[in-house]
Amino acid sequence: MLAFLLVAVTAHARVVRVYEGKLNVNSASAADLTRLPGIGEVIGFRIVKERERRGAFRETKELKEIKGISERVYEGIRKHVAIHGENSLKVYTDLNTVTKPLLLGIPGMSEGEARSILNFRKARGGFEKMEELLQVPGIGKKRLIELSEWLTVAGDTQ
Repeated sequence: MLAFLLVAVTAHARVVRVYEGKLNVNSASAADLTRLPGIGEVIGFRIVKERERRGAFRETKELKEIKGISERVYEGIRKHVAIHGENSLKVYTDLNTVTKPLLLGIPGMSEGEARSILNFRKARGGFEKMEELLQVPGIGKKRLIELSEWLTVAGDTQ
């Protein structure tokens, strides 16, 4: 399985994202395309419009012809895009760098649960593996499985 780390620098923290799988640029929606590093709503929309104009992309490097996709942006996404196949891209946020606002964006995440996770991380100096979430008050096996769809521990060999 292909994994890629991207470090996004925010105003307060360095957030690490892990990318696995690929996104088919010939079938992905504009919203799906925004999950790629460096691709926002405008560029995602441009990709879809260009795909409609062309009928389909023949090579992923054709994305560089779209306004806003520089060589640097393309290098950041090229391992995560394809022109054939299923959309299998999964994006995870590292539990050791996730911020409170990002945690609150996870379905079902409450203020209290986010605070508990961050307090546990601070007290322990970080997470070594996802299963340590079971030690956070209020998180059981079912919730761990749900959170595993959104979070990971970068470098965790699950």
